[in-house]
Amino acid sequence: MALLVRDILKRPFFENAKVLAGEKGLNRTIKWAHIVEIDRFGHLLNGKEVILTTGYGWANEEKKSLSYLQQLLEYNASALCVELVIHTKELPSKMVELAERHDFPIIVFTEEVRFIDITKDLHELLLGYNKDVWLKLESLYNQLNKELISNGSAGDFLRVLHKETEKQVALKFEEQYRFFPSPSTKQQHKLKNELEKNKNEQYHEQPIYLFGSKIASLYFVENKNMVTQFDELALKRCGEILGQYFWKNQQQKEANQMKKNDWILEAIAGSLSHKEIVSKIQQKTPGVLTKEAIIAVKPFHKSLLVNDKNSNSETVLMMLLRPVLLEFGFQLFTVRDYTRNNYIFLLINQQTDNLQKRLMQAIETINKNNNDPLILSELKWISFGKTISAYDQLRKSYDTALSTLNYQQNNEILKQPFYDTLAFYRLIDQMDDKDSLKEIIIDYLGPILTYDKEKRTELLKTLQVYLKNLGAKNETAEELHIVRQTLYHRLNRIESLLGHDFMSPKNRFMIEFSIHALKYVDI
Repeated sequence: MALLVRDILKRPFFENAKVLAGEKGLNRTIKWAHIVEIDRFGHLLNGKEVILTTGYGWANEEKKSLSYLQQLLEYNASALCVELVIHTKELPSKMVELAERHDFPIIVFTEEVRFIDITKDLHELLLGYNKDVWLKLESLYNQLNKELISNGSAGDFLRVLHKETEKQVALKFEEQYRFFPSPSTKQQHKLKNELEKNKNEQYHEQPIYLFGSKIASLYFVENKNMVTQFDELALKRCGEILGQYFWKNQQQKEANQMKKNDWILEAIAGSLSHKEIVSKIQQKTPGVLTKEAIIAVKPFHKSLLVNDKNSNSETVLMMLLRPVLLEFGFQLFTVRDYTRNNYIFLLINQQTDNLQKRLMQAIETINKNNNDPLILSELKWISFGKTISAYDQLRKSYDTALSTLNYQQNNEILKQPFYDTLAFYRLIDQMDDKDSLKEIIIDYLGPILTYDKEKRTELLKTLQVYLKNLGAKNETAEELHIVRQTLYHRLNRIESLLGHDFMSPKNRFMIEFSIHALKYVDI
């Protein structure tokens, strides 16, 4: 019989627990229980787990708590159990509301509890009580976790798994096989062929995932008939720990790559020639095409994990971006710009079709496949500059990316955050003297602004719609929801204020420019 969330509430350890949200979801099935004290873990879940946590590192921050819950929802967890004792006394209301909307049970403890005892109790229910199996699993987990904490190698995890199961173990990662114990070269070749075929699934395989993609496989190279219940659970546990190991390694790899890319700052500063920059790129990624490139920026201060000393948010974002951008034809290089507090993304285009379209498709793909509000909040601030083909012009791409970012920060988030889409703002951005800009606005719109303010009319809006519709009176009246006679009256008033030649080409251009400029200065 399946174990339900409502069933665990009847267990002794839940005697003083309270269902804070998602009571309608108490019939969710439970297949496993995990203790999770990291804020980014969804990729390690298999679905239908109960998660136990003290809320350390996320429960006191609304956005982090929403991200935590979103991962549970996205990866089909069954319930969340939180101890509200030491690290937090209550959960953010928006997190509780989100759980309630999705009928996702949040169970809270207001007294200190031993999570290890709870997981033991639940696992005994799920597996059927077997004291020896439980003790051996606990020993295995402790050994694996010790290797993880002490930065052990992949081989160390295989050694522990072999020691506890006495089985031949194999790990396939990046198309390479690793065995423990290590057989002879001839035997390795034979085992590799058998694992590649794995006819009728004769060998137990534990897939290992990162961001929803299978990155590795852990095997027992023995006939399934020789594998016990403990062996199966041990393989699963080791696979879960290896998932965390690969995650940590990838994070460290991204952080190290960023530290080695300071040459991008030199290129932007103009200290490197086109030839020197191309040489740097080709040293990093031999065979890469360097026909054209584009720079994007994202500010530090928009990071929701800006206080995270381990820079988890930035490395997670890079880990998400890199494979997707590669899929859409871009090689990614990243570096921190501490002078302006921005991350710099140097994207090398590898295809010939529409560059901007593919960049938007890449970002939309990440948005679609990732519901984590932390990541979504980071993505929306990425701002692109001009495309360049001469790499000694990277400064131009960088400066124009900053202009795009400046527009997004001070005006609105763009659906397509490219410098080429900024229209009039490109002119305004070049004007260092904002007093001169105000003077232009007053010269061409001053009488209307004063009239609207004094009479509480909408002549400016009328003029804006009239110009947008290229002087077509019917369309203007319809859009303003007024009769033509009212429109004629307003246009006569506008002409008396601005002059009879306000629709002449040169005046019309300056009037339209001034209307757009109003968005960026206070009059």
